[in-house]
Amino acid sequence: MHSKILNITNGEYFNEHFISGFDGTAIPFCEAMMDGEAVTDIYSQQFITLRAKSLGVTENEYRAKMYVYDALKNDDYQTICLWFGKDTFCQVNLLTLLAYLEQIKYHGELKLNYIDDETFEVLESDIDVKLGIYSKIYEDVLISKIVPDDVGTLCAKAIDLYFDYHSADGKLAKLVRANAHKEKIKLICLLLERSKDYGLSDLQAERLINLYLPQ
Repeated sequence: MHSKILNITNGEYFNEHFISGFDGTAIPFCEAMMDGEAVTDIYSQQFITLRAKSLGVTENEYRAKMYVYDALKNDDYQTICLWFGKDTFCQVNLLTLLAYLEQIKYHGELKLNYIDDETFEVLESDIDVKLGIYSKIYEDVLISKIVPDDVGTLCAKAIDLYFDYHSADGKLAKLVRANAHKEKIKLICLLLERSKDYGLSDLQAERLINLYLPQ
């Protein structure tokens, strides 16, 4: 019999670190919603097709890591605890997850814990999350690409940086162009050093370089 507490972390790396200390079941939310297209109906066939393409995996590979979908399809968890960072990468994933919980009409207790991405220190814990606004925010940010009026328990700075990340006039785009003379590996390292609030991976840094410094 499953425990009625479900812990959802921002990815497998987070999950491996925290899993031994969890009460209940712990699963990762394996996504990178900061890049690529999205649609309103999360985990629909159209969503899966778009997201698999964005992540460079097959649809079967994507489905194999739909841990959240599988867990919530089969169990009625009384409490869900969310463990996410405050950077843009984590916050956009968290936004997607909250929109999905609204989509499936989750009515249990929802607690949010903010974690330092590097040290795994818990920065804020047991924040009560009230659903009802996140589907609209998700549509504004990820589909309509407009700044929302309200971000709820999300970090407003992180959402602002999402739009900066995708702007040709944004901080990172300017940084790439200003350092066009550097070797690619050095420019990737510079981007990673200057983009901690964005939570970029090396692949995302390389994508920005290829976008703004086409060969």
